[in-house]
Amino acid sequence: MRVFMKWYPPTFVILLFSLSSYSQSLNRNWSSELDSSLEKFKNCQDEESEISCQQFPGRSLDTVYDLDDFYKKTEKRYLSSYEISELLKDNSRWSRLGHAYEPDILKQAQDNANAKKAVVAVYMNEAGEGHMALILPGELQPSGSWGLNVPNSASFFSKDPSKSYVNKGLSYAFSKKLIKDVLLYTRKY
Repeated sequence: MRVFMKWYPPTFVILLFSLSSYSQSLNRNWSSELDSSLEKFKNCQDEESEISCQQFPGRSLDTVYDLDDFYKKTEKRYLSSYEISELLKDNSRWSRLGHAYEPDILKQAQDNANAKKAVVAVYMNEAGEGHMALILPGELQPSGSWGLNVPNSASFFSKDPSKSYVNKGLSYAFSKKLIKDVLLYTRKY
């Protein structure tokens, strides 16, 4: 019996490898690793500098989706919420979905997260202070405070680590008065 193998030119193999390295991904252990990050974050004020504590939101993207988009290689650190907000405004790898008060955008955000596509929600005020939440795989959940179904999320509050959480609705990250200024972005693949 003869076995025939199909020969592919080297450029095809390289192209196939390149495409697979940019496909969507989800860390298999994201939930337990994110829970562990949350515990470390709640204690980081005592153990690390304040700058390190501000890196947890950016690090969460890497923990869940295996993406280092929010990592600044030249400085060997993750970006702060302000830096992430600035990066997302005109980054070719990310596209704006819409505002957090739009029910169809919230549903699309949850659908994207469930399809292993990274989604973040960001808020930034005029003073440059803000916050970022990561949309996690899961289900939409009713929010009494927003009056909408909101996606599952994780959030690391630099100013009050005790408010930080994993696997709660997005409305835990932003009060109702802020939702008009909360923008959702998704990673392009």
